[in-house]
Amino acid sequence: MKNLRITFTLLVATLFLITSCSKDDDGFEPIEENPFTPPTAAAFKGLQDEAFNNLKQNATFNAEDGITFESEAGVTLAIWANCLTLNGDPVTGEVDLEYVEVFDRGNMLTTNATTVGKDQSDEMGQLISGGEFHIKAYQNGEELTLDCGMMISVPADLTGGEVPGMGPFVGEIDEDDNLVWLPQNTEFWIDQQNGTSYNAFVENFGWFNCDVFIADPDPKTEIQIAVPQGFDNNNASVYLARVGESSSLAFLYGEFPIGLEAHIIFLSEHEGDFRYAIQTITVENGQQVTFTLEETAIATVEELTQIINNLP
Repeated sequence: MKNLRITFTLLVATLFLITSCSKDDDGFEPIEENPFTPPTAAAFKGLQDEAFNNLKQNATFNAEDGITFESEAGVTLAIWANCLTLNGDPVTGEVDLEYVEVFDRGNMLTTNATTVGKDQSDEMGQLISGGEFHIKAYQNGEELTLDCGMMISVPADLTGGEVPGMGPFVGEIDEDDNLVWLPQNTEFWIDQQNGTSYNAFVENFGWFNCDVFIADPDPKTEIQIAVPQGFDNNNASVYLARVGESSSLAFLYGEFPIGLEAHIIFLSEHEGDFRYAIQTITVENGQQVTFTLEETAIATVEELTQIINNLP
């Protein structure tokens, strides 16, 4: 989780508790650090991976028959018959479908499935999501590829109803371990006959999203983040959740509009649970946000998901 590194100046806050005081020869009172062992990068990443794995839905089907799969939330996924290959060769027999769906910013946070995209000019911007999906197929543990694409139909009411401008995006993990979405020119349409749904032709397995860029006004400013000592861009992350946008969550990728109301969320790991803190701000020019260890709290995956989803 390295989203602190991208464009923001990370102000490492040396935030200590005074445990004893005695003046040195120069008249200053030295401050002794409160005993604290920060989490490892592996522990933090492992916790978010575990949260992601907990969202997996599975099904088995015969490759020569294909499958029409309906998810727990009511999304329909169709993979056609004789459409799977392994190392370029057609696949027959039983295969395993692995499917993940993410609609709310609580699950976006705990799984690090954020909604930041790159436009045609290679500029980053925050997205509103109509649903994030991670789809894979395996046979005997070996990952398969699609030879003829698949179809997905997503009820719009899962994310609060139709949002104009929705379109297809695919996701890639960048060098800083952030999920970044890229717009696609594949088929995408909105069906309003049997309840509004977003429909798309998806060419490959992996990450797929129904998205639209948020049109942010100028002027904008960077946000500088100070975190407690012991945390950095390996064992912690900081996210931005816009007030009033329940299907959107950003890592700090660049400048944000002055006047934006947002929740700034610090996230890390503590003994198998999440350590977190939330500050709600109205972005000012040269905005700085400081998190102290004392203001953080501990929550399970389920508890934190609900806390984030309950934010206004």
